[in-house]
Amino acid sequence: ALGGESGGRFSPGISNNDGGGVEATYSFAATEPYGSSSREGSPRRMSRSSSYKTQRDKTNRLSVERIDVDVAGVARSSEKESSPSRDEGASPSASANGSDHGGSGVPGDVPAIATELAAARLDEPDRETSEPSSSRRDAALRLRPRLEFSRVDSDASFDARETSNVGETPSKSPFQLLLCNDDGCEVREPRDRAIRHRQHGTPHSQFAWVEPPRNALVVKKPNDKNTTTALVRVVDMLVKKNVTPWVEPAVHWETSVGHTWSLDDDPRLDKIIDFIVCLGGDGTILWVSNLFPKAVPPVISFAMGSLGFLTAFEEESIPRAVDDVVRGDFFFTPRSRLAAHVVDKDGLEEKLRYVCLNEVVIDRGASAALVDLDVNIDGSPMTKVLADGVMISTPTGSTAYSLAAGGSMVHPGVSGVLFVPICPHTLSFRPLVLPDTSVLTVRVPESARVEPVASFDGKRQRTLRRGESLVIAGWRYPVPAICKSGETGDWFRAVKDSLLWNVRGAAQKPERVGDARA
Repeated sequence: ALGGESGGRFSPGISNNDGGGVEATYSFAATEPYGSSSREGSPRRMSRSSSYKTQRDKTNRLSVERIDVDVAGVARSSEKESSPSRDEGASPSASANGSDHGGSGVPGDVPAIATELAAARLDEPDRETSEPSSSRRDAALRLRPRLEFSRVDSDASFDARETSNVGETPSKSPFQLLLCNDDGCEVREPRDRAIRHRQHGTPHSQFAWVEPPRNALVVKKPNDKNTTTALVRVVDMLVKKNVTPWVEPAVHWETSVGHTWSLDDDPRLDKIIDFIVCLGGDGTILWVSNLFPKAVPPVISFAMGSLGFLTAFEEESIPRAVDDVVRGDFFFTPRSRLAAHVVDKDGLEEKLRYVCLNEVVIDRGASAALVDLDVNIDGSPMTKVLADGVMISTPTGSTAYSLAAGGSMVHPGVSGVLFVPICPHTLSFRPLVLPDTSVLTVRVPESARVEPVASFDGKRQRTLRRGESLVIAGWRYPVPAICKSGETGDWFRAVKDSLLWNVRGAAQKPERVGDARA
C-alpha cells in the first residue's frame, strides 16, 4: 500500500491533521514477514528473541480509534458502549496511564486488547513454507481481523514505567509551534509533545470530476502540419463527448475549428477551462504555463515535438488518453513554478510578475564582462556572484539549462529550488538546492560594470538597472501534469530515453570460467 511501512505491516487510510501533528488513519493488516530485516542496510535475521519483539511492539504501539474484534473470544467492543469524546485539554498523565489513551476517546482496556493480539501474532513460531512472502502476507490479510488505528503518537506510547527505575512517569512540558507559509501562520500545540515533519510531496495525486468537464483548451505546436491534423481530430473527439473545445485565436484563424476569444479581451481562461490537451514538445508546455499565470487546469501532453522530456503520452494513445481524462480517471504530478518581480532602487515594486516553469536566468547578455550581483536569501546576505550569470531553477527546469550549467537533476516531487552559477570565476562556487520556501533577492550594485539581463523561461527578457533587484520565490500555482505511469515512472523514463542517463555504449562482457586471474 502507498505510504505504508515495509513488509505490508500497515496500509494507510485517510490522512488528517488534528492539532497534534500529521495524523493518519491506518488499517492493521499483517505483521512484518518472518526473516525480513526491519532496518535498512542491516543483515537479515531469521528470528528474534521474544523480549526484543515485545519491546519493538511497545515502541510502535498505536492508539485505537474504533475496534470490533472477535478473535478466539478475546474481546468485543459493542456500539452500545458510550465512549468519551476527545478532550483537547487532556493531561499527559491521563494519556500515560491509559485512561484516555492520548485523547482518542476509547476505553482503557482497548489498548491492552490490541497489544494482546499483536503479541499473540509475534509469539507464533516460525514456519518454513514454500509459499512466497507475498502469498503469506495475502493469507494473513484475509485471516487477520482489521482494526482501525490512529497514529497519534508512536513515541509517547512507549511505556516508560516498565523501562525506568523512577517511580513516577516522566512527562514533557507543553509547548507551542508557530507555523508560517505563504497562506498565513498557524499556532499549534501538539497534545503529544512531539514535533512531526509533514510530507510535502504529493506523488500520487488522483483526480476525479464531481461534475463532467465542460470546456477544454487544445494547444498545438505552431507551424506544424502533424499537430494541426491531430488538433482537428482532438476537437472532433471532444465535441462527441459533449466537451466544448477551445483553441487560440491564431489557431482558430488557421483551422476554423473550436471556440476562441478576442485578442483585445482578457479571456480569464483559468475560470473557464477544465483541462488542457497539449500537442507538441516541451516548448508547447512552457507556452501553456505562460497562458495560465495563476491556476492551471490539468494538462495532458502528447509527444509531437523534438525532445519530449515533459510529454508523457505518445500520439497513438490520443483517443484512449483523452477518454480517460474526460472520465476523470488519471493521476497527476504538480510541477512547481517560480514567480519573480522587479524592485527599483527606491524600493518600489513593479506590478508585472513573471511566472516560470523552468528557470529565471540573470546573465551578462551581449556584454563580455562578468556580472556583479549581490544575493540575499530570506533577507540575509547569501553570496556575491562574479560570473557569466546565475540561474534559479525549479525541479522541472533541472533537466534543461540548469543541467547544461552543471546543476543536478532533481525529481519533480522534491520541494526545492536550484541555485546554479553560470561559469563562475571561483572553483568553489558550486550549485545548491534550497527549500522552495526560500525568497531570493538578486541585486545589481551601483558599482556594477554591467547591467545584466533577466530572462524568464527563455522567452521574456528584462534589463536590470544598477540599484534594481529581482525577487524570486516559489509560486503557489503549479502545473498539474497528467501522468502516464506515475510521477516517478514518467520521470525516469524521460531521463533514460531523452537524456540517455546511465546508458553505456556496450554491455560489459561476462567473465568466462578459467579466465579469472589471481
